[in-house]
Amino acid sequence: MDSSSGDAPLLSGVRVLSFGSVVAGNTCAVILAELGADVVKVESWEHPESLRAYDSAHQSALYEPSGVRTTALFAGLTRSMRSVSIEMEITAGRETFRTLVEHADVVIENLGPGKMDSWRCGFAELTAHNPRVVMISISGYGRTGPLAAYKAYASNINNYLGLTAAWALDGTHFDFVAGVHGASAVLGALAEVERGARGVFIDMAQTEAGAAVMAPLYLDFLANGREGGAAPNEVPGALLSAVCRCQGADEWVALELEDGRDWAILCAFLERDDLVLQGGTVTPARRDALNEALENWTRTVTALQATLKLQHAGLAVGAVQNDEDLWRDGQLRSRGCFVEVEHPDIGLVEYPAGPNRLSRTPGQVRARSARLGEHTGAVLAEWLGCDEAAVRALRQVGAVWQPDDTSAYRQA
Repeated sequence: MDSSSGDAPLLSGVRVLSFGSVVAGNTCAVILAELGADVVKVESWEHPESLRAYDSAHQSALYEPSGVRTTALFAGLTRSMRSVSIEMEITAGRETFRTLVEHADVVIENLGPGKMDSWRCGFAELTAHNPRVVMISISGYGRTGPLAAYKAYASNINNYLGLTAAWALDGTHFDFVAGVHGASAVLGALAEVERGARGVFIDMAQTEAGAAVMAPLYLDFLANGREGGAAPNEVPGALLSAVCRCQGADEWVALELEDGRDWAILCAFLERDDLVLQGGTVTPARRDALNEALENWTRTVTALQATLKLQHAGLAVGAVQNDEDLWRDGQLRSRGCFVEVEHPDIGLVEYPAGPNRLSRTPGQVRARSARLGEHTGAVLAEWLGCDEAAVRALRQVGAVWQPDDTSAYRQA
């Protein structure tokens, strides 16, 4: 990880082989790719990743020239990576992968329980080929214990942890959390290997990554025996917590009055001197009356107008934003939080940019999402020194696959 040059990406020279799939595995891989690692995504031509077929309601089915499905979601989560197609169910395919591991620094996988071992590509086997390799295995419940053999998806992970009861359904929350935690763990493992340690195996359970960020929801039960659950939008200790409807469809603003000074400011803003506190005491009737007066006003303005006016008055207030609001948000736009990516099969799509803002070597999108097998020949040549005849021999036995016409990819 030589980043001594200010122009060199942080992970320049690091090579990653990724079986990372869907959200968690691809999130881990794309973070490393956009920090400068050469991340090579491994897919099967016979069984491409399922995320390629996750259609959106407003988009018709999209295909690469080879006939393989693709989607904007897949392209967003696999950008900045290269693609090789290896058939792991074929002996020569597994041998090719293990040879690639000899030249890799990291292997990522979040496949079903036992899949890597069935290919004889578990950590023990891979370290026999490369003693310094870092391998991260992302799963629902971890690779040991009574639930190690269980498959898991976002919805049942959320149910297992109690997030569904607390926040209602959120189908992808811990996929992203596990991916980010996994990338951080890989960086730590690479630093250990660089200091002379042998290879490192990272057993990343999505349930444990999720529990690590849910401590506030567990704390009341652990400390006081009180079970959590859905609760009103109230801030403990505040004189008034309010979420008020604004002008427009499903427009809301959230406000908190922390002390008597805030209460007086709001009363003056609303011209309701009759609701000023008497003796500093807030009665339920007075709180309800001020809340009603506030919402009578917010209904006449948009959420953004209410936010700006009340913030200028000196109050803690913010608009309740949806996805479109965030996409239009001036603060996010000013910080370059979105990036346009042109893809030959999908068109121009705007995605969230990488969040890693290092001063000398910031993360950035390095390339559009690759088509399946687009770099098979190039990676085999660069990593293994294979010439065209060697690649052709592997193709003939079905070990690898690449598109027949690569000229289109060079032009794209």
